[in-house]
Amino acid sequence: MFRFQVTYKTVITLKEAAMGYLSKEQAKRLLGEPIISFLTTINSDGSPHTSPVWHLLNEDNSHIWVATSKTTVKARNVRMDQRVSLVSAADSIPQPWVQVNGVASIREPTDIDDIVSRLAYHYLGSEDAPIYLRDILGNIEFILVDIKPNKILAFDGEE
Repeated sequence: MFRFQVTYKTVITLKEAAMGYLSKEQAKRLLGEPIISFLTTINSDGSPHTSPVWHLLNEDNSHIWVATSKTTVKARNVRMDQRVSLVSAADSIPQPWVQVNGVASIREPTDIDDIVSRLAYHYLGSEDAPIYLRDILGNIEFILVDIKPNKILAFDGEE
């Protein structure tokens, strides 16, 4: 079978090439949308743990941020094993999607409330975000899951 290189240094087969990869800019644009993504971490027994998350690209688009409670399974898992995978798929036909595999670290930035606020406004909008933030800020101790991508797969959803 013939193999060749494409964007993101991923080796694919000719059959897979027909699916259609997204460009780096298209993948970045999709990751910038307020789409519920799924973050997979690794449990202590080696099994996967997947949960829906809100995410943001950091300021220079080099990392992906997820804010979560300090006590969640995903936070505990990242402390034990930094390998993660985040999948984000558009709610449209065709359905483009991006998978980001990488390593995550737990951070406790002093501006975590600002990051949570940015997430809320990004996902809920200016009408619902203030209500949500009033209910959670100060009641949940947030941490930041900071994902450094090492492999990105991005497809256009066409077959």
